[in-house]
This record gives sequence, C-alpha cells and structure tokens, in this order.
Amino acid sequence: MKKSTLIMIAIVYIASIVIISIFGMKSVVYNEVIPVTKIECLNVTDDKTEVEYDGDTKVISVQYKKPGNAENLTGTMVQLSWRVLPDNASNKKVKFVHNQTTRAEFVKDEAGNEVGLILFTGKVVLNIKIMSTDGTQVFEEIVVWAY
Repeated sequence: MKKSTLIMIAIVYIASIVIISIFGMKSVVYNEVIPVTKIECLNVTDDKTEVEYDGDTKVISVQYKKPGNAENLTGTMVQLSWRVLPDNASNKKVKFVHNQTTRAEFVKDEAGNEVGLILFTGKVVLNIKIMSTDGTQVFEEIVVWAY
C-alpha cells in the first residue's frame, strides 16, 4: 500500500470519529408497540345518571323508566365513556366483559363491536369490565345499576 492511501484511511477514520461524537448516532425505532397501562371510566353524575364509588369501584346508577330504543335513542340507557392510557398506546380498542342478561342490550357497531351504549329493558345490576384488546389484560371494573 502506498503511504498516501494509509494517510487517507487514517484521516477518514479520525473524521468519522469526530463527526459521530458531535452529532451522535440516534437510533430510530419504527413500528414501536406501546402497551396499554391503564383504562379509566370517565362517566360523571349528570341529569340522567348518578356516579358514586364503592371502594375503588365506580357505580353508575340510572332510574329505569321505560325500555331503551336503539333506533331513536329513547328510553332508559347509559353511554359509557372511557380513556385508554397512555394517550399514544398502539391499540386503544377496548371490549366489554359483562354478565349476560336479558334486561340490558349492549349496542354494537357495523363490525359487531360493542360501543359502550347500554339499553335497559328492565331493572338490573351489571358488572362490567372495560378491557384492553392489546393482550395486556388491563381493565377498569364498574357496576351499572338500573333501579
């Protein structure tokens, strides 16, 4: 090898060390999966429902007056609202795990997923888990009571 070739390799090597030390090597993660860490039920007391706590469990009470109707959104019903944390979670979809009853109907969208709207056809107590679908099994447990 020629002396000039070795000097050129040494200069490039030293220059690369200087450039990397100044600018650094930042690794970029693509398609990072951010898991769900918490689910919060956001329902609060309003003119139709009363929200209380029994220990750590949120209890949503609604007075049953007449059967709920999905077509015109009348009758006794409760719309659940929730927040998935962190806000940048990869999969923010939830499912509702509940005791089966004929006195409450859980409204579904076109894809067959429950949307959190509950129509009551009678007095009932429902134990509901709002559960993540990303595999972490994170959930918020609530009780909905139509009295």
